[in-house]
Parts: sequence; C-alpha cells; structure tokens
Amino acid sequence: MRRFDAVVAGLGNVGLRYDLSVTDGERVTSHARAFAMHPGYRLVAGIDPAEEGCALLEQHYKVPAFPDVAAMLSAGIRPEVWSIAVPTPLHFQFFEDIVALRPAAILCEKPLAENVTEGERMVAAAAKCNCALAVNYMRRFEPGVLALRRLIAEGALGEIYKGSAWYSKGLLNNGSHVIDLLSFLLGEAGSIQVLDVGRRWEGRDPEPDICLSFGTARVGLLAAREECFSHIGFEIVGAGGTVRYIDGGHRIELRRAREEPALPGYRILAPEVEVLPTDLKRYQWHTVDALHRHLENGDPLHSSGASALETLRTIDHVRNELAKLQESGRHHD
Repeated sequence: MRRFDAVVAGLGNVGLRYDLSVTDGERVTSHARAFAMHPGYRLVAGIDPAEEGCALLEQHYKVPAFPDVAAMLSAGIRPEVWSIAVPTPLHFQFFEDIVALRPAAILCEKPLAENVTEGERMVAAAAKCNCALAVNYMRRFEPGVLALRRLIAEGALGEIYKGSAWYSKGLLNNGSHVIDLLSFLLGEAGSIQVLDVGRRWEGRDPEPDICLSFGTARVGLLAAREECFSHIGFEIVGAGGTVRYIDGGHRIELRRAREEPALPGYRILAPEVEVLPTDLKRYQWHTVDALHRHLENGDPLHSSGASALETLRTIDHVRNELAKLQESGRHHD
C-alpha cells in the first residue's frame, strides 16, 4: 500500500479537536486522527495561525505545526495530500495557495465554497492540475448510507415519491449535508419552493423551510433550532416501504410493505424493522480511506468537487428565491 504524506490546514474542531480525548479507534471524527490512523497516510504537519491549535497537534501527534503555508514550505515539507479544514469563507483562498503546488489530492471541508463562482473556479483549477478534489460530505462514504443507496437502486422501496427532513444550524452549514445526502440517494435536486423564509443562523446563514424535488420524490426540508439541539434526519416513503435516517445517521431503519393476511388486497408496513449497520463514529476514517482508494486504484469519489458544486448550486438557488421573496415583501410594504 502506498503511503501519502498529509497535512491538515485548520486545527479547529473538525480538523483536530473533535476526537482528542479518544484513546482507541472507536471514534475517528477529525481529519488529523483519520490521517494519523490510516495506514495509507503519514500525518506530517498541521497549519493554523492560532498557537493553541498548533501546540495541541504537536502534543498529540508529535508532528510540527506552522502558522501558514509559507512557513511549512520553508521547513522543507511538501505533502501530497492536503486537508482544508479552515472556516468556509477561507476555503477559496487556501485552495488557491495549495493547488498551485500541484498536490495529488485536496480534501476540502463542506461546503465547497462560499458561492458558486468560487466553487466553479476550484473545480476547474483542480482538474487543470490533475489534483483529486474530495469534499467532506462524509455521509456519502459511510457504510450504512452506501448500503441504503444500493437498496434504493435495487428497488427495495419501489418508486420513492415523498419525504420529510430536518436540519439545524443553517442551510449552508448542516442543511447542505441533508441536501447533498438526499441528492446522493434519490437523484439530483430539481424544483424548489420556499415554504417559510425563517430566520438566519448567527445572523448570516438562512434557515428556511423549503420543498425540494429529488428524482421522483418531493421532500419537505424543515429548519430546527440548533441552540436547542442539533437535528439532522429524514424519512422517505416509497411504493414498497419507508426509510428513517435517525440521529444524524447513527441509525438507519427500513420497513418494507407487505400484504395483510387478514385483509386480502390490503397492504401495510411490516412491523419488522430492518436496521442497517452504520459506522458514523468513524466517518472521517471512511472518507480518507475512500480518497486513498481513489488515488491508488482509481475508485470513484462519491463526494467530489463536482458533486459538491451541484449541492452549492442548489443552495444558491434557494438563497436567490429567498432574496426574491424578501425583495417583494419590501416592495409590498
């Protein structure tokens, strides 16, 4: 197995801190731990302007950390795989600095960028430099989701026609996870209807209630209040049964439709619940493992720059619809 030198740019929660207290392989939810644990990588450095994050990385992983890209390059470190785990408004800036170095791969946190224009430039630049661009919509790599996708493709639920979903913490933040996942499972997002404009998370990220089409299904996507509790999940309904995606994906339940023996011609949901095995506690390991298989064997990337750009376009479409509604409301007043 080929090993790739990897660096994490951005030593906050998802880059480093989510699993610092873990002492075994039970939970892998940060980029740093995933690269450090996977046999196909060597974690060689970290980058963060904050001294605290650099100190934590050096303490836990015994590798150097630097305040910026230039300082790391001056130390003679040129990794093949880069992780961008900085805040979303900085994705594009970091990407431009990194892709110019022509790395083998970049793993970018979601969403890909702040807007579609930046996202398009990132995808084009990665293709020009022959750099694999993966985006950390990590549920696309999780075994339970992959099993569910296979079942849907095989027709286990029949034609899927409706669904309901919840998200919290804003449309661009957690809402994009749900939109991206439903696109992966059901098909590309299509028509959009705003049901309620809602509020804005931290004054900037909208939290509307919307109705979206995915393939043959219409799904109502409702905003919950992150400050009360984080909430990501959905239920989809098909001609042959239902699926519930619960607790952010830690549990996936499938119920199939069947004939009711006591009532000929009457169909019900079977009382038996099929639980699909999941491994969301190690989602970041599955992501970097998929990236490694792509680099070594050419396996497809389920969450790429191109797929994440489509999710960003859907979000941009929703934001445009919100702006139209707000503008018409102002004119009406």
